[in-house]
Amino acid sequence: MEYPWKNISPKDTVNLMKFTFISDLHMRSLISLYQPLVGKEAVSLYLILKEYLDQTVDQETMLSDILAQLNCGVKDYYQARIKLEAYGLIRVFKHQSDDSNYALGLEAPMTPHSFFADSMMKMMLIEKLGERLVNELEERFQVHSQQLAEYREVTKSFLDVIHLDMEKMSGTVDKEKSNQTMPESITDQAMNSDQFDWSFFVEGLNKHYINSSSLDLKMKKLIYTFHVIYNINELEMQKFVLEAADIASGEVDENKLTSIIQKRYLKQSKPKESENGLDNQAYKVSQLKQKGFSTEEIEIIIHAQNMNPYAYLKSIKQQKGGFVSSNETWLLKELVENAPLSTAVINILINYLLIIKDAPTLEKGLATKIANDWAQSQVKSPEEAMEKVKQLYASFNEKQQPQSRQTYSKSKNKSTHARKETLPEWATQTAEKDERLSTEEEAAFKEKLKRIRNKKSGES
Repeated sequence: MEYPWKNISPKDTVNLMKFTFISDLHMRSLISLYQPLVGKEAVSLYLILKEYLDQTVDQETMLSDILAQLNCGVKDYYQARIKLEAYGLIRVFKHQSDDSNYALGLEAPMTPHSFFADSMMKMMLIEKLGERLVNELEERFQVHSQQLAEYREVTKSFLDVIHLDMEKMSGTVDKEKSNQTMPESITDQAMNSDQFDWSFFVEGLNKHYINSSSLDLKMKKLIYTFHVIYNINELEMQKFVLEAADIASGEVDENKLTSIIQKRYLKQSKPKESENGLDNQAYKVSQLKQKGFSTEEIEIIIHAQNMNPYAYLKSIKQQKGGFVSSNETWLLKELVENAPLSTAVINILINYLLIIKDAPTLEKGLATKIANDWAQSQVKSPEEAMEKVKQLYASFNEKQQPQSRQTYSKSKNKSTHARKETLPEWATQTAEKDERLSTEEEAAFKEKLKRIRNKKSGES
């Protein structure tokens, strides 16, 4: 197994740089607001790097010196560093010709005001500390002004006082902008990713009473925030938005949406996170191996658990060189909304139809039948769904002549952990058997055949 820190050596040269001024307020923000998110090890690394740069804007050092001060190894250093990278506290630059030489640029944390104004940062902190403590922290950093109920603000704006020649200024401003390479905020990074299909999300809402003007940039950022933090897919998010919208006006209430999602997810017990995020997955893989699943099956199960159904379907279609049709989209919506199956189980169903049966599209009839059977059989986990798939595939092969196609798993292994159940008759139907003509199509076909026969009898 390869580890991402394998190319890091204590002998590496590290060039430290300070990209911005870091004030006492920034440091208070780091300790009170960032530390619950990144961990004490990452904060310790940040403090050491800042100490190096207190009297200068750049300095060269050996990584071994930083490790000695942190009292940790390369692995712990790497994990702390990428936490700082993820939250925009440091930037990493690799030397173009020397792999053992890289630069670390120190960025200032958000001020408390900016932190709480960022919906994603605030929600992640609530996820860690709870709403009560976060509200107390927000109150602690607020600046209370005097009562101004009897006053009217008459402060002049910048342009009221300062008169500029905008033609002369525009060239300078454009040049300055071209030289700036400011990193994106975490919320902007999430919005620029392809993980959330906004077009599909809005299309689903357009069929209801939602006022599209209420889905402005601020609401869009909030929706992306919940998507990233709680892994809410497009279909589930539509339900939350509809619940938070006013039926008469179609306006979506931001506070109500936040309250609904928080009540739903903050009460759920969160699994204890491992230090590097790999231990849980390794434990899961070990469990699946003990149950007799092959490496390929384990990979499919893990993948199914980590993706929402629409993204999973889209990924498979792209790999096969196809596209997701509108019929498939609405079939998926129907399964997610109506079938009492988890998203991971639905993904296994998609895999069976498109990969195992190698169908070009999702067949609604067969997909609905299988989903109904799994629901009635109380299939709850992707592992149970995988067992069902293996039973379906084994039963299908028993009724077909042996073909030179790649098997899904070794049949000699299935007896060790396959559940002994009587398979329903529909499970052995192929995609071709489900492609029956409708009544109208059958009538038209018979009429056409009749005309052909009459024409031939006339010629004879």
